[in-house]
Order: sequence, then C-alpha cells, then structure tokens
Amino acid sequence: MIKVHILPCGSTVVDEALPFSSKSKNPLAFTGILRGKKHRISVPVTAYLIEHPKGLVLVDTGWDESIRKNARKYEGFFNYFASPGFLPDGEGIVDQLTKRGYRISDIQYCVLTHMDIDHAGGIRHVKNAKHIMCSNAEWNAANKSNPRYLKRLWMGMNIQTFPDKEYDLFGDGTVILLPMHGHSAGMTAVKVSNGTEYVLIAGDCGYGRPSWEDQILPGVEWNRNEAKKSLEKLRQFGIDPSCKGILMTHDPEHSSGSIEL
Repeated sequence: MIKVHILPCGSTVVDEALPFSSKSKNPLAFTGILRGKKHRISVPVTAYLIEHPKGLVLVDTGWDESIRKNARKYEGFFNYFASPGFLPDGEGIVDQLTKRGYRISDIQYCVLTHMDIDHAGGIRHVKNAKHIMCSNAEWNAANKSNPRYLKRLWMGMNIQTFPDKEYDLFGDGTVILLPMHGHSAGMTAVKVSNGTEYVLIAGDCGYGRPSWEDQILPGVEWNRNEAKKSLEKLRQFGIDPSCKGILMTHDPEHSSGSIEL
C-alpha cells in the first residue's frame, strides 16, 4: 500500500489574480501593486509525504522556519510584497515529519517540484535526506539572476538533478516525475500509482480545480505557451477515472489529509 499525506506548511497572502489571471485584465495585477486589500486572499502552502514500500519520498519543503522571525528579510522585498508567507508553530516541515514518527534522515528522496521559496524554502531543514532532487531545467533557471529565486537557500547543498522528461524514481512505475513546464522553467509533477489508480501532485501547475477545469492560467508564468500545454495535460488527468485526486500546493480543496492507494 502507498499513502500520500498532505502536509499543511503555513500559508501565503496573494492578489487573487496570481492564481487565476481571469480575476483582472491588468497584466501586473498578480503583484498586488495599487490593488488594495479587497483583492488579497490567503492560500495554503502544502508539502507531501509519500509512504512507499521502497522508501519515503518528500515532495517540496514549504517555508523555512526563519520566516517566523522576519518574513520581510527572509523573502526579500519583491517576494514579500507579492506574497508574504506565514508559518504557524507546528507546521514546519520537520514538525510535520516528527508528528508522523519520522526523522529527516529517514527520507529517501526529497523531490522539489520547483525552486520557488514556498516550495524549496525549507530545504536547509531536509539537508540530511538521502537525496534532494529537482529537474535539470529548474536547477539551471534557479541559479541564474532572478528575484523569484533565493540561491542562498541551497548554497553549498548537494542537489541532484533528473532529466527533463518522464523519470521513474523507483524504476517500477509507482512514482513518476513528469515535466509540466510553464509556471517555471522546470516545473515537475509527481504521479503516484499502484498500477490501477493514482494521485497527481501537481505543485503550481494549477492553483485549484478551476485551473484545469476551465483552463485558467495564473497571473504569472515563465512561459505562457508551455503553461497552456501543462494545463491541458492537467485536465486530461483530472477527467481520468483512474485519478483519485489532483493535489496542488495552494488549493484550499486539498490542504490536509491522506490518500491511500
């Protein structure tokens, strides 16, 4: 049996046009500039723990615990202005694993869907995982000059990369890493399957059911055409009877709980 646990790892406040561009015709609305509080919404930040017979897989890490002390300093001006983060006591990635009786050293793989700070922020807390991984394209993009990425978070850490194509983590078809580029250069989804049914951990390929049902792009993306292609892929997964759920990092519909396969 395989279990997928949804780990609540705080939240972030964003303009409503960031998850769903249809909320405004202003192309800069996602930044929140001159938009006012009435357009701000709070969305969850989640990570995922896959209990697998061949080893534990952690998908994303949520926020760094230091965000509790000074979020503005931790995130930097650009990120803090657009999406200030919050991490309540007990919701850090280490807290979530400890609640389930695990240590970081028990993690076989930590897979990062991408390197944005609400996904890779807690990376220093998982440095004792056996393998920390992201896609080759994401690694290359994240280490260039771009305000959305904070290279200091993973400086000096051993990050392994996987090819920008379907990648079978255990070699048995149960955990497949899928390229879903668009939101970022190397955005990756994780398909967890028992051979009959599956769950898709989609990261920021979408922000909620309307993303894939209505094909609503987010307010910002690395490549618009690639984002459209990924949303169409997401829709095909969503209408597949074998799919038990699409889990997206900021989707209030799936912000806690577990799914068994």
